[in-house]
Amino acid sequence: MAERFNVETAEDYNREPGIVVVPGSTYAKEMAKHEQFPSKYGSTPGNPYTYRPFPKMVYQAQLWQGKVVCQAVVEPNAYVNPSEQLRAEEAARAYTERCQRTVNDQMEYQRALESGFRESPIEAVEYLEAKQRSIADAAAERNYTDRNMGEKAKAEAAAEVQRAFTEEGSHAAEVPAKPIRRTRKVSETPAKLSRSEAAKAMWAKRKAATAA
Repeated sequence: MAERFNVETAEDYNREPGIVVVPGSTYAKEMAKHEQFPSKYGSTPGNPYTYRPFPKMVYQAQLWQGKVVCQAVVEPNAYVNPSEQLRAEEAARAYTERCQRTVNDQMEYQRALESGFRESPIEAVEYLEAKQRSIADAAAERNYTDRNMGEKAKAEAAAEVQRAFTEEGSHAAEVPAKPIRRTRKVSETPAKLSRSEAAKAMWAKRKAATAA
């Protein structure tokens, strides 16, 4: 038995618009009010396109399972346990939302840039990778510089690095240098006498010579 023709499912149904747009008609003019570009409703759009820099989306790259990414992805069926799969997907969703931000003006945009956000995911990844390379170079330079330090100084430097990593997430801590205390040698020569003391000493010397 042949299938009954159904206009709702037929491939040729409504291939062309069901409403004929007559140029210059009231309908065409009304629809043109909402267009941003020339269209079938007319060559003069009623809402011309204007570039607006805001609001815009900015992106921040972080570490997800050891990789620098802006969007976390959990492979389907990555976990045997469905509850673990669900938790992983929720964590990935929260990670992705944390790496995205919508800024509404120039001030919010500048604050986002200072926090490590960039205009595209690629720029965000490149920024974080460059920052990590800079930190690694600084840490290598610190290790090279500290190789001749004493044990006590090395322990203090290691404690400062651990504090910076825990509180700031940086491997390159700035260890303040302790001032070197220099001892002053006491001169073995007699101190210089003041003018009055010198006069008294000379008077005593003459008096002693006269008495002799």
